[in-house]
Amino acid sequence: MMKRKVVSASTAIVVLSAFTLAACSNTDSKGAATDASKTSEPKVIPKIHIYQNTGALNAKPEGSVPEKLEEMKKMYIDKLGIEPSTIVPPQGADAAKEKLNLLLGSKDELDTFQGNWDDYASKGAIIPLNDLLDKYGQDIKKAWPKEAWDYMTDKDGKIWGIPRGMPATHYPLWIRTDWLKKLNLQMPKTLDELEAVLKAFKEKDPDGNGKDDTIPMMTDLAGIKNALLGGFTEHGNSNWIDPADQKVKPMELAPGFKDFAAKMADWYQKGYIYKESFAKFDPLELLKTNRVGTSSMWYSRITLLFPQVKPNLPADANYEMIQGIQGPKGKLMTATPGSTTAQLITKKAKNPEAVMTFINHQYQDIPTNSLNAAFGTNWNYVGNSKFDIELKNKEITYAGEYWLSLATAIETKYAFQDPIKKMHAEYLNKNLLKLEVAKMPVDATIMYDKKALQDNVPTLGDIDRLRNEELVKFVTGARPIAEFDKYIDQLNKAGLDKWIAEYTKQYNEKKKK
Repeated sequence: MMKRKVVSASTAIVVLSAFTLAACSNTDSKGAATDASKTSEPKVIPKIHIYQNTGALNAKPEGSVPEKLEEMKKMYIDKLGIEPSTIVPPQGADAAKEKLNLLLGSKDELDTFQGNWDDYASKGAIIPLNDLLDKYGQDIKKAWPKEAWDYMTDKDGKIWGIPRGMPATHYPLWIRTDWLKKLNLQMPKTLDELEAVLKAFKEKDPDGNGKDDTIPMMTDLAGIKNALLGGFTEHGNSNWIDPADQKVKPMELAPGFKDFAAKMADWYQKGYIYKESFAKFDPLELLKTNRVGTSSMWYSRITLLFPQVKPNLPADANYEMIQGIQGPKGKLMTATPGSTTAQLITKKAKNPEAVMTFINHQYQDIPTNSLNAAFGTNWNYVGNSKFDIELKNKEITYAGEYWLSLATAIETKYAFQDPIKKMHAEYLNKNLLKLEVAKMPVDATIMYDKKALQDNVPTLGDIDRLRNEELVKFVTGARPIAEFDKYIDQLNKAGLDKWIAEYTKQYNEKKKK
């Protein structure tokens, strides 16, 4: 087994002239030269303050063992001449966001955090990064394709963040292939065949517990829209351009959406869809029960969670993706377009050059420096490949407080050999960016101005709430499909005309000619 090599300090970009006080020669009161070593100011080590809300701490939310964190801090001081400091967010998305907003509005030091750049640029909380990337972020620039940078750039050409992701397929359908084999069923290739499999899973007790409690499909609201809607509408989970008037309209008005809602309601009523899918539930706990036949949730609900529970399930238990499945309108899955989620640098950062240099270092020698930031010394490359990796110890002592390169551009450049992490790594490397298996939203490349939407569509919040809540009601049977037209009337009364007008205006202004 090849030992991981320590990256040479010579690869680090140390811009001491930008943020240290260099020693220099001085003169005395008579103009005579004095010994610079006796009169020079001490070197100042810039300190950067990280709000660690990237998800890096998910595996160990309480943070690192103090002495291990101190070792990592010293490593960065020695290599880069930069001292990192981390602010650990409180648990829970709402609490973490509230803490972030308090930090941004206070005199407390905060240099970098993760967020949607268009939310914070409009508030004057962050700075554009063009010059910093040119001077100190060349490795970051090279790591991401143009498509990712497009989502970081405003109409004036200002780049506001370092990307987190790019267009990808996040909602595949997973199926228990051992159950297919047990029931002598084939991998479904059409929506109708999938429905037949769900019916068999529900009725034929494939988990073998003798109870009528099988869950044919584990999903949620985003799951049914991103994994299944494409089989019913031309563009899937997407706005669409109405050919009758060339206006941008929501998916609910698209031909086939009502059929989608009706089919989901039918599946739910028949027990094919987990009854708590649209409430809060723990997918890990559900998978532990050995009752879940398929999943149409975010991919990691299987790739990260199933390997954890597999040792306690039957030996042949296995989930595989359903490849190439089609519905009446084609591919079932809709790809997730890029987003404005990014690593941002605050306006009050005292040393933005140091922040960019620190992040850029993690994009050098990919993926080595990023893995160091993630796992410290607790990892190795496997064999002669600079791709396969393993953790040396299961116990986590350094939690990843300084990991600011948790992003698709690097995640697809290595794979864990640990059986618990291997499934996830294989999905990232082989399937995440396979866009041809899904439909791409019509306006995937359009970054709508959220502030203008809120200003020009005063009832935007009401419309968004109706779109989510009423679909759940239709699916769960709380509202009959016979009232679908009344639902569209509700949207119209809530100001859908203004929604259509503003989205159409922005689409026409921002679309590429």
